[in-house]
Amino acid sequence: MRLAVLSDIHANLEAFEQVLADIDRSDVDAIVSLGDNIGYGPDPNAVIGLLQERRIPSVLGNHELAVLSARHLNWFNPLARRSVRWTMDMLSLPSRAFVSRLPGALVLHGCQFVHGFPPRSIATYLFQVSPQRILNAFRRLPVPLCFIGHTHNLERLEYDGQDVSRNPLAAGSIPLSLEHRHILNIGAVGQPRDGDNSAKYVIWDSLEKILTVRYVPYDIASVVRKINAAGLPESHADRLW
Repeated sequence: MRLAVLSDIHANLEAFEQVLADIDRSDVDAIVSLGDNIGYGPDPNAVIGLLQERRIPSVLGNHELAVLSARHLNWFNPLARRSVRWTMDMLSLPSRAFVSRLPGALVLHGCQFVHGFPPRSIATYLFQVSPQRILNAFRRLPVPLCFIGHTHNLERLEYDGQDVSRNPLAAGSIPLSLEHRHILNIGAVGQPRDGDNSAKYVIWDSLEKILTVRYVPYDIASVVRKINAAGLPESHADRLW
């Protein structure tokens, strides 16, 4: 099976559309989203509509959580909070219903999916987690692979039964041993923060046991114009470059 996993679309329709076009050319059997489909970007309803149209399962991200909970909204910095409030005003009733149904985590296709950190943390960043907590998480994983997002960066953690190793991920393919366990931080579709402005997603080939990281260019200028026209914080547009 060839599984595409994507994360942090952040209402960036242009990036999402180009990623889906790349997926459609890549002989993929299924797609899963790791949440933060909304927030920061100008097209929350269109992104959610496309997720529904393509029947892409998704877990809950912290931006979806902030839409649902005032307590979680208060965790955001002022600019991000402004963006979430704008998103809340823009969401249609069907989009709100979609957000309200998202699970905190999923196990599908022999893999675990969570936005922040396993087993079910939506808001914990990988860089916040202690080595002991990482080790404990690996020991409790129900499956060999866990895909996470949230940081907008790319990283691979591997547990061989004794030690945990940490390595960057970059464009291209690498083999993964299913005799070991892996936590895979897969970057962002809609707002990369890894020094490369392409949209990122991964393909897991369970037959060949190969993970491929895909970098996809898209029309950043168009998204920037829409962010500015919507009156969203300029920083949301500037960091796309």
